[in-house]
Amino acid sequence: ELHPFEKAREYKRAVNAVKLDRHFAKPFVGALSGHFDGVQSMAKNPSSLSMIVSGACDGEIRRWCLTEQRQGARWTSQAHSG
Repeated sequence: ELHPFEKAREYKRAVNAVKLDRHFAKPFVGALSGHFDGVQSMAKNPSSLSMIVSGACDGEIRRWCLTEQRQGARWTSQAHSG
């Protein structure tokens, strides 16, 4: 005889296993490295699917080419002094 809660526990375990399988099923495509601090904003170019711009807490704005996975232009600014 099963414990009264055993069926519910096994169901929950199966659902969690399926969720994890789906989460890790997507392949990792690549990383765009270059910022020294956390990225706070990203924007896509409305006229080009392969270009994005990222802004980080280190005061840098970088333009990226996604098809070649490389950095394009880079701008640095001092956001504040404190």
